[in-house]
Amino acid sequence: MRVLALSDEVSPVIYSENFPRNLPPFDVVVCAGDLPGYYLEFIASKLRTRPAYVVGNHANAYFRSAEDPTVARLPGGCTNVHRDVIDIDGLLIAGFEGSARYRPGPHQYTEAAYARMSAALAPKLAWNRWRHGRAVDVLLTHAPPKGTHEGEDFPHRGVPAFNRFHRRWRPAVHVHGHVHLNGANAPREYQTAEGVRVINAYDFTLFEIDLEARREAARRAGSRHRGARRG
Repeated sequence: MRVLALSDEVSPVIYSENFPRNLPPFDVVVCAGDLPGYYLEFIASKLRTRPAYVVGNHANAYFRSAEDPTVARLPGGCTNVHRDVIDIDGLLIAGFEGSARYRPGPHQYTEAAYARMSAALAPKLAWNRWRHGRAVDVLLTHAPPKGTHEGEDFPHRGVPAFNRFHRRWRPAVHVHGHVHLNGANAPREYQTAEGVRVINAYDFTLFEIDLEARREAARRAGSRHRGARRG
């Protein structure tokens, strides 16, 4: 399965009448935050499959009423995966919005808050692991985990709860935004010790995920587990 991932920047390649024909074929779109609502709705209008997204710390995904700026709505045609686990054509996606808290305001969370949100998803993730042999394929967040992709400044620090999520639930890929890729040598992707591919979706990128291989690995693991119980 090929996934289109986006965050933080309105790309003229995507925001184009030629989209999606101007890109190689892809199956699913995930949006990792700080993308304006009009952009998300444009993408949704061009696709048959609803894009999955989380809201970034700048919360520019909201549409606000000119008559009453306190009235806001999120974009239509998309699926907000914050604090949820969804299935899009067999791809299991879990999501958390916002960033580590650096000042008062919405869509910023303490480490304890992220830990509580992650714990609250445990029943759904455990059910997926029992039913599918794997808890989740893609972790979609705006902020990065601790490690290679976190920023050097306080607002762009990584979130330790996401690293614990890697260790417990073993997603194949963690897609995030928040940290802009500056310079020719800025790393788009790295792999953790747990084997999780961490991908910075800044602007846009395409990546592959082999769902059949994950399903086969789950089947083999299930067979070994059943064999061990009979033994």
